[in-house]
Amino acid sequence: MNTESTAARVLTALRPYDLRSEGENSYRANSPFRTGSNSHAFTFTLHDGEHGAWMDHVSGESGSLYDLAQRLSLPLPARPAPENTKRAYSGLADYARAHGVPVEVLQHWQWRETMREDRPALEYPTRTGPRWRFLDGRKPYYKSPKDYTRCWYGLSAALLRRVADGAPLVVGNGEISVIAGQHHGLAALAVTGGENTIPPAQLDELDQALGGIKPRVFIAMDCDPTGRRVGSQVAAQFRERGYDAVAVDLNLGLHGDLADFCILYGDGARDALTTLAPLAAVETFDARPWVIIPAGELANLPPITWLIPSVIPERGLTVIYGPSGVGKSFLALDYALTIAQERPVVYVAAEGQAGYHQRVAAWCKHNDKGVGKLYMCLGSPNLMASDDIGQFMAEIAAIGPAMTVVDTLAMAMIGGDENSARDMGQTVQACLEMARQIGCAVVLVHHTRKNDAQERGSSALRGACDSMIRVTGDDDLIVWESTKSKDAQPPAPQYLRLLPVTNADGSESRVLIQADRLAQTADDPLTANQRKILEALALDIFANGAAHTDLFDAVDFSSRGAMLRVLSRLMKLGYVQQVAKGAPYSITEEGKKRIEQDRHDSDDSHDSDDSPPSPSSEQGESSKTGESCESCESCESLEGQKPPFSTVTDPNQTPTPGEPGESCTPPDGQPGTGESSGTGDQLQLLEVKSQPKGWWQYA
Repeated sequence: MNTESTAARVLTALRPYDLRSEGENSYRANSPFRTGSNSHAFTFTLHDGEHGAWMDHVSGESGSLYDLAQRLSLPLPARPAPENTKRAYSGLADYARAHGVPVEVLQHWQWRETMREDRPALEYPTRTGPRWRFLDGRKPYYKSPKDYTRCWYGLSAALLRRVADGAPLVVGNGEISVIAGQHHGLAALAVTGGENTIPPAQLDELDQALGGIKPRVFIAMDCDPTGRRVGSQVAAQFRERGYDAVAVDLNLGLHGDLADFCILYGDGARDALTTLAPLAAVETFDARPWVIIPAGELANLPPITWLIPSVIPERGLTVIYGPSGVGKSFLALDYALTIAQERPVVYVAAEGQAGYHQRVAAWCKHNDKGVGKLYMCLGSPNLMASDDIGQFMAEIAAIGPAMTVVDTLAMAMIGGDENSARDMGQTVQACLEMARQIGCAVVLVHHTRKNDAQERGSSALRGACDSMIRVTGDDDLIVWESTKSKDAQPPAPQYLRLLPVTNADGSESRVLIQADRLAQTADDPLTANQRKILEALALDIFANGAAHTDLFDAVDFSSRGAMLRVLSRLMKLGYVQQVAKGAPYSITEEGKKRIEQDRHDSDDSHDSDDSPPSPSSEQGESSKTGESCESCESCESLEGQKPPFSTVTDPNQTPTPGEPGESCTPPDGQPGTGESSGTGDQLQLLEVKSQPKGWWQYA
């Protein structure tokens, strides 16, 4: 290594901090920026003598080699500093000069001077409408019409010709960077509307425009922390679609962008771009969780956006809570797999990992879909440990998930006390930081207290989250309720149920579908829970009745609340009585007759193995529902086949079958179909809607 290089100077400066080599060009040391540091949590990676990356895993700070050299007060190679472009401009010519292009180039792209909202501005057309770049140096710098749709800027026949001739595709940020890039020979383009991940519709449009060509892609976002984070996420989006994509460090400090890079290298920008070092994952995080702005600029902040309208915000914290065994994980997995058909999702299976194979297979079969872009994390990072959560965030940053699910919260805060406001606050802060840094929704699956009514632990959790969903059992139904939806009207409660599904390998699981709550009549069969209570009350030990506490000990219920709801329904049917409030519950004569009738009906149903199955046992529904299996032939065709999915644990591993999001198709060509076999006595209170698949809307 050249002893005069920036890398050599930095290594010399770090030696007093117990610098250790961890392999080729990788180093670890105590932090030079934290007094008394002795944890060796400061890591440093070199790409060459003038490129590298560092991160302090305790403070969360990170940056490029030159950023580190500046903080260590070391000299840097001579290079022109990028001009501050967030200033006032006198007009179109001044703006063009500051970005390294002749004014005639901007005029060719149909930019013109105008007034907008009593402010001098440049107006320019895009494929979905005009936009404005204000010239007075005040925020907001850009403005779009109401209901403006983000679109590609620079995607043209001329760009496609350059790519066809072998030029790499360069994805930057901002319309002026696109113009400067193309003026200097780059096949540059960007999505309008700010620095963010690329919507799936625009990626589909680009795939179609390229006509099957897969050029190398350089992601050259701005050099600030947001650009570094988004750059890594956009590169991951392209890699998922089969492109050789890399996010690069433009090496221009904190204020440079692609236009500045083109000013620096001119017509040699293309060759210079191909020599840049990749943007390291550790550079993608901005440790500062706050920003100060004038109150008058609050109106310019982007509105809240939703993954699921009024339920799960795109960059917020959501909690799904309920008693054990009620179906919380089935709900979280249903959300995850549906969103994963279009966008990446990371699901942290902190407990019960062995059962997810069957659950995912059942969902894929019932919904006729593949696993899409779902990534499973088997085991959980400790949200109480800064090193652990930092490493986890660095791992998933390359995936760029739209949502990260942690199932369950208790398993992700090992060593912490749920009832401690301090411990819960630290855990919640880690989740909020994940949502902010990764730009994703974070969903926690959590348990309730013994009364089933409230989430377990400190109220710091409820205070900090954006949305809360309570899941409770109501006999054979599952009740979905939104108990908190910040900045939105909570949706109405939903009734769901778990539908049994037999997978192709013979394993069994269940999926959630929507159901209506109907009034039960004396002509309807008993549910399994109702039968369980009546048979217990018919025992001799309860001849004089049973207190609800004694009855709870005698039967198997997840909670007293669930048992009391079943008792209430049995009292309305006249099968159970309570002479006064607080008095013991006892079975009525009608209840005893009903037990005998059910036993007699059950014996009759097994009299002959050769008798044809009843519609209810064959379809899993009572005759009143009118629902049946959608394709019995397809169900039979799946017998003996392997589960049509693969759980992806490696971001570089390709989900099967085929591309993410395509339907699961067994070898014989028949699409997978939902299993609708089940016991009739479980379903008498329910009416399955005509379209049970997809019971909620994805934004």
